[in-house]
Amino acid sequence: MKIIMALALLFFMLLTKPPGLYAMDYIALDALVQEAQLNNPELQAASATVKAKQARIRAEGALDDPVVRVEMEELDSTRPLNIAPGNAMAARYTISQMFPFPGKRGLKERMAEKEALMAKASLKAKELEIIAMVKEAYFDYAYNGELTTLIGQIRGLLENMSSIAQARYAIGQVSLQDAIRINVEQAMLASELITLEAEKGVAMARLKSLLGRPQTAELGEPGPLSRERIAKDYKELMDAALRLNPEIKMQEAALDRGALATSLASRNYLPDLMAGAGPVQRDGRVHGFDVMFQINLPIWFDKYGGLSDEAGHGAASARSGLMATKNIKAYEVKAALLQVEAADKMRSLYETSLVPQLELSYESALKNYQTGRIDLLGLLDAQRGLKRGGIELLKALLDYRKRVVVLEKIIGGEASR
Repeated sequence: MKIIMALALLFFMLLTKPPGLYAMDYIALDALVQEAQLNNPELQAASATVKAKQARIRAEGALDDPVVRVEMEELDSTRPLNIAPGNAMAARYTISQMFPFPGKRGLKERMAEKEALMAKASLKAKELEIIAMVKEAYFDYAYNGELTTLIGQIRGLLENMSSIAQARYAIGQVSLQDAIRINVEQAMLASELITLEAEKGVAMARLKSLLGRPQTAELGEPGPLSRERIAKDYKELMDAALRLNPEIKMQEAALDRGALATSLASRNYLPDLMAGAGPVQRDGRVHGFDVMFQINLPIWFDKYGGLSDEAGHGAASARSGLMATKNIKAYEVKAALLQVEAADKMRSLYETSLVPQLELSYESALKNYQTGRIDLLGLLDAQRGLKRGGIELLKALLDYRKRVVVLEKIIGGEASR
């Protein structure tokens, strides 16, 4: 009776383990995600790129440096290398500034803003990638932890089976071979635990790497795999992808930049203005001031026409790229959602049908073995089926969680629960 109660408790916890049960003792996934966002070197590099692009906005909107010019006339022929103002009959001092045609500087500044938005979208894409990797590593870590616990509990059932076999052997109902076979089964489980501990260590090492922690740093135990399910509405998920996906945002920014580049190219036909002013010095005294105006003549139409064509084709490419990206994301969302649904059905099959039936099968086999109706091989077969069912249920939970991670990476944020 004690064995049956222990078995029922084991699989009740396996199927319904509440998230708050381990909240005080285990590391939280959300905390690890936040740590990765702060400390992951790849994200730090991408963040620095965004800041560099944002700093460039100010430079693109600024005027060029002014130019200072000094002209000296009628230098003393006996001292031609002496260019001091006192060696010339006249000297002009001019400071000039180039003023691009109105609108050009603003367009360049706005183009730089779009490039910064593209860099920011690239940072978000990298952030989603790192978050997905952290979640997958955490789920592997949690899976190995739960599987280790499950194998340990199955090992406890085997110990109880061994006690029953030895008791029956003591009264001559079974041979010593039954107890030996159970001991062999226990030894095989011990070897599985060794492998699981190694796999758990690998998952832990990967998680530390993603968090930017040294491999010698401490990392707490993972919580159980979440039993939550997400909403599976394709339209809602696709709307979220169109709104949040960084690849789409990057293409939208590229399209806007292309339109601005086309507008800027059309202004190449318009002249820029240079204006200057300065004093005129004669015989060591200021005699007046000069004012200077200068414009460039954009007469090489083939050159500027080529630049306009280049900008136009770039904008068309960005427009097609945006459409292609939206089409790809529509497919990816649909494919990921189908995989989530399939994983959910497989999980439900184990939770509601296979595992409960395997539990009943084991309970029946245990009773029949105690009464001598079946031999040990029948009981061991039921026990192995029970173990396989528990492992497959955990694998189904792990697969479901990883499929959800892929879907959330595509839409660019967490799916609604």
